[in-house]
Amino acid sequence: MPVTDVGVCVSFSRTCFRLTGQKMNPHLVRDSIVTFLRSSTASEKELEALALYMGHSPKVQRGVYDRRTKEEKVTPAVEILHRLQSTTWDADL
Repeated sequence: MPVTDVGVCVSFSRTCFRLTGQKMNPHLVRDSIVTFLRSSTASEKELEALALYMGHSPKVQRGVYDRRTKEEKVTPAVEILHRLQSTTWDADL
């Protein structure tokens, strides 16, 4: 019997459920990997390479696979603004 995309997906999903008790499929694994790496210290170069490896553009990677909340996505900008504010206040004193 030939191996098909659907067969691999079903086999993967059943195996994950048997091992973990959690429903999982290859698409969720992609979501999880991208979300984890975007929450980590992965560089833009590494994220771009991952997108290309997955067969997508970085824009598609951000729009489709990145499952962080809006708050999680803006946290780095908020942290930079807090540091900038602290630096500005220290300079004024």
